[in-house]
Amino acid sequence: MAGGLLLAGCAPSHDPEVTFFADGEAVRITPSPVCDAKLEECKPTGELAVPGGKSLNINVPKQVAQAPWLVVFRYRAADGSVQKARSALFGDGGTYAYTLRTPTAGDQLMHVEVQRIGGFGADQNNEVIYGVDASWALTVRA
Repeated sequence: MAGGLLLAGCAPSHDPEVTFFADGEAVRITPSPVCDAKLEECKPTGELAVPGGKSLNINVPKQVAQAPWLVVFRYRAADGSVQKARSALFGDGGTYAYTLRTPTAGDQLMHVEVQRIGGFGADQNNEVIYGVDASWALTVRA
């Protein structure tokens, strides 16, 4: 029995997975290994179809929910322009889910990231800068 406990204690830990689901389909993804220098744009590690105007549900594990986190996304507006937006910052340790809705029914999601915040700072204009320590990036197809 002790040997089994020892083996379980030595098992490698896995990266936390975030679950995205929409329109009856779901995908679970690990953190993106490839991001730009500021972790503002990461290479997607998952893909999911989200029809235009439909919501995207996001569930995060405890490793994410206990830290400050937010959702950043890009979408194509009804007029064809590409827009960027983000959710509010979650940091209460009790928020494990978020439903992302685009501003209007004619908008189409393109790219979504859950970003776990590792620290805060300020830029030259004294505006808050979030230090992202992990990002789960999703490509959205129509």
